[in-house]
Amino acid sequence: MLPLLDSLPPVVARAKLPQLASIPLPSSPEAALLLLLCQDALLSALTELQTEELQLCSELASRLLHVHYVGSWTQASAGSQWSPVVQEQHTLLVAHSLVVLQKITALHAEYAQQQTPELLGLALSYMRHSRTEEASLPLPHRVQPAQQSLVAYGHDEHELQAASSQSNAAAGRRVKSRKMRSLNKQRSEAVQPTGVQEERLQLLLQQSTTLTPATTSNGDSASNSDSGVAQSSVKQQRQSQVKLRLAALQLLGAVTKQLPRRMLYGYWHALFPSDAAASTGNKDHLLQLGANDGNLRCRALALQLAAQLFYGSKPFLSQANDTTAPSNYTPFALSLASSVLAAYAQLTSILQREFAPPVLTQCLKCLAVLVQATPFDQLQMGFVYEFVPHVKKLARHMDTSVKVSALLVMEMLVATTRLTQEIACAVGLPLSERKAVVERQRHNVRATPEFEQLCDSEEEQEQEQEQEHTQLEQLARRPSPSIPRNSWLLRLVLRYLDCPGSAAPLRLECLQVILAMATHFALLRDHLARLAAVLCTALGDASLDVRLYGARCLDAVGFQMARQAQEQQSEAELLQQHLLFWQRLLQSIYAAYLDASSATLKCALCDALSNMGVSSFERLPQAQRNALLAFLLGCSSDDAADRLVRAAALRALAVYVLHPTLRADLVFVEHAAELALRLIGDQQLAVRIKAAWALGNISDALVAPITEQEVEHISQSLLMRLIEAAVVACSDHDKVRANAVRALGNLLRLLPSAEHELMLRAMGKLLDCVRAAGGAKVKWNACYALGNLVRNRSLFASSGSLAGALFTTLGQLIVQHANFKVRLNATAVLLQIEHRADFGQHYASIWAALVAATERSNALDTFVEYNHRDGLQQQLCLAMAHMLTRARPDDLLSCRQVMESQLEVVSGTWRRVAYRIVPEQAMSLFNCASMLQQRFAANALTGEQRNSLTFLVAALRLES
Repeated sequence: MLPLLDSLPPVVARAKLPQLASIPLPSSPEAALLLLLCQDALLSALTELQTEELQLCSELASRLLHVHYVGSWTQASAGSQWSPVVQEQHTLLVAHSLVVLQKITALHAEYAQQQTPELLGLALSYMRHSRTEEASLPLPHRVQPAQQSLVAYGHDEHELQAASSQSNAAAGRRVKSRKMRSLNKQRSEAVQPTGVQEERLQLLLQQSTTLTPATTSNGDSASNSDSGVAQSSVKQQRQSQVKLRLAALQLLGAVTKQLPRRMLYGYWHALFPSDAAASTGNKDHLLQLGANDGNLRCRALALQLAAQLFYGSKPFLSQANDTTAPSNYTPFALSLASSVLAAYAQLTSILQREFAPPVLTQCLKCLAVLVQATPFDQLQMGFVYEFVPHVKKLARHMDTSVKVSALLVMEMLVATTRLTQEIACAVGLPLSERKAVVERQRHNVRATPEFEQLCDSEEEQEQEQEQEHTQLEQLARRPSPSIPRNSWLLRLVLRYLDCPGSAAPLRLECLQVILAMATHFALLRDHLARLAAVLCTALGDASLDVRLYGARCLDAVGFQMARQAQEQQSEAELLQQHLLFWQRLLQSIYAAYLDASSATLKCALCDALSNMGVSSFERLPQAQRNALLAFLLGCSSDDAADRLVRAAALRALAVYVLHPTLRADLVFVEHAAELALRLIGDQQLAVRIKAAWALGNISDALVAPITEQEVEHISQSLLMRLIEAAVVACSDHDKVRANAVRALGNLLRLLPSAEHELMLRAMGKLLDCVRAAGGAKVKWNACYALGNLVRNRSLFASSGSLAGALFTTLGQLIVQHANFKVRLNATAVLLQIEHRADFGQHYASIWAALVAATERSNALDTFVEYNHRDGLQQQLCLAMAHMLTRARPDDLLSCRQVMESQLEVVSGTWRRVAYRIVPEQAMSLFNCASMLQQRFAANALTGEQRNSLTFLVAALRLES
């Protein structure tokens, strides 16, 4: 019957499941084994279970668990009267029962969560059955969750996923010149493991452990025996035990995959070592099995499962901290830190003793995932010096998969956001840059010998320096600093990239390491000529993946160079190096684009060009600059090209639009605007997002340098079309609206007062974006757009109802909105209104809103808003000073009446802000009281007005 069941289609197998699942286990081992094989065959044919089938499978799994926990098979296997053949038969029976449980667990998540203590206890008990002298099978024991872990892990899984996911959909923002700080933050996130690197880790972990049958018993060191029959019996018994342990590991993996993160971490103590378990040699956990099991398939599978459990554990492991002061009890953070350090010690010992490439590969992958999740700055120093020398040695291994996995570990280490001193030493950060790391480091540094292990030998350095200088003379025709001894990682990846015989996966991983190094640009800053050479080679590589990651690597490096040039005001020599870097790459980029058949690669190349930076672009010779612009204009206007490629080229042009030489070129700006209009209505959301962002940049270029005399040079027909497109985009997806409102606010500044109807419609759209439910970013940019709009005084002259809607909406946002940054941006709009007449009859209501918002600014709904509270209070005080300096005599009484009820709060906030902010901004607060007195000194005030003036002056007076 078994061959027949293996050939059944899923529909027929589903019909047979009730009969086979309801059969009780026979007492005969042979019959029980055949029944389990038949049930396994049926379950393998099903991908999901229906309601009645779930109940049948739950009953079947419960019967199997009962047999294990009452010890029926365990006690029988211990009988001395049974032969080795019978012992082997019982071992196989247990192994196949675990396989059936694993299939049911994979199909029935609710059952797995309900029976987790029993299932984990069963799997962990049989995992340690690894020695041939253990004739009897172990008796399983239930594993209870640790309540301390459950309490400490105080977030639901979906919240953590939402917090850890970094969306790259708003790629148009990352080259925004208006806010370089936001650019830095976005791009830094883009190269961190939480983005592309984390996704790549997940793909690596999803790959199953594949070992050929010939290697199955390589790890089994069978002893010599005088009898060939006895040796064969021992070998068969050993193989049956290997099957049992593999089945136990697969069951463990199926159970843990079905558990929510919050529930899984309650069993962390049973899955991974602590100091106590590591010292006593307890074999109950995965890493001990990966280190000591006699079979390499078991070792590799145990390490692969450990890596899958480490993946996504960063929020949980971030609580590990062993830097706290000693106390009379062991806090959870300290015990978790002990577990993390024990895991590193165990993995390091495996790297030191293991020789099988499949096991080494899985161990390195496991270590890479653990590195990505470790809070290094919260742990005692020293353990990085323990494993990095072994990783460095394995990075030169003969096996390509081992080399790639070793470099993956170093990639994750380099990508650490906050470097400790030992990480800085391990990855080769220059000594001058390490000073800042030393100042942040709270613990003592290990001795010099550990650091010396991370450096290349003098002979190796001399040989490689000769090769480097020869290549640099040929490729860059200029001298370049030699790579120091401690930068072994950079030297190694560059050597692999220079070697034509390097495998494509190895070249790909080397580019990933350089991509991670770009986060800490000091690692690459002095070696741009060598880096340009290897990137040119990568862009011409035969492998599409290598070319793609070469373009992404160029994108990251270019961004960091542009940021360095802008933030540090680099010297002329360094700027010249940046220019030579791009001149070396431009022809390779053009060639790679023309040869590319992949739209993804073309988009990456356009993204890389967008990060050239204003200093390098402005220093390009005119011929090369014209060629670059012609290339991007051709890419963005090619109707036959992929829409995403055209959008990427348009985004690059939108970056160049804000460069000084092009911002004043209205012909170029209008050409870019025409291209944006052609893509703003595309069916693909990603295209519309980039087009809307480009439209926002183009609008910035239109308003930034323009004076009243230059407005006539802008095509009015184009301006109207741009406003119409922005109005339509304001009804699109949030990621489109966020940039459309920014563009609309700029463009409305240029709209003539005669276009009253269009002004009304556009203003209504902005107010709808402010009031409508949606992302806070849309509201931020909408408020920014309103701040630009109110500079056009025709808004207040054209319609009183329009101004009334504006002030009513602003008053509600300033007081009631939950997001402090939205309140801050709404308050900033008031600072752009220069004339008292523009406030009209809404002056008193806006003043009341400012006072109420000041009182409410101390009420924090969430701790996240704490970082924005000071900024909001500063903006509120500046807005009040701005309004008081424009007040009329008839405004004084209403200002006093509103302020009297909140006098203490307003005066305290006013004083605190004035003494905290920079003197240039604080001047308006210090001078406010005296300016009020001077303005109304010559006015004939009524008694109430004079009393109100005295009250306001006394409340807002500050000591100069």
